[in-house]
Amino acid sequence: MRGFIAGLAFLVAGCVQAPRETFDLAVAPPPVSVATAGPVLAVREPTATPPTSSPRVVVRAPDGSVALLPDAQWSEPLPRLLRARMIEALQRRGVAASWIGYGSNRTLATDIRRFEIDAARNVAVVEIAAYIVDESSGATRAGRSFAAEAPTSETIGPDAVRALAQAAAQVFAQTADWARGR
Repeated sequence: MRGFIAGLAFLVAGCVQAPRETFDLAVAPPPVSVATAGPVLAVREPTATPPTSSPRVVVRAPDGSVALLPDAQWSEPLPRLLRARMIEALQRRGVAASWIGYGSNRTLATDIRRFEIDAARNVAVVEIAAYIVDESSGATRAGRSFAAEAPTSETIGPDAVRALAQAAAQVFAQTADWARGR
């Protein structure tokens, strides 16, 4: 009986994973230079395919294969986190934005194309396609793809995640400036 209990305890201990460090995409915001005004722009949760749609941090290996950082994760699933940070970026740039459009006829729809560490080049890569959609007709009024890269000294851990946050902040600013004109 003792052997069974000891074996069970060993098996359970082997299944327990070390906790992952949790990260956000918070970066120091630039000062607001334009007053928020106009109709509210509704911001949809971005579309993404696994593993990018999860809270895990993605790394693309030099051979092109995809892996996940074993000791890191986002504070929530990446699409939800990106929507929150995109709304903040829009508001800092003077666009009245919310996850609920409050009767708005305009919606910002986005698609996460890349959000990963490129281990072959030691860079964080963020690429997002954005579309302004007319909610009454379903027609796309405008669309554009935005991309940014940030160097990283490491392809794992906090340095890699900080590089992703820097690249994402650039993409958010580009997208917000573009959306403000539409």
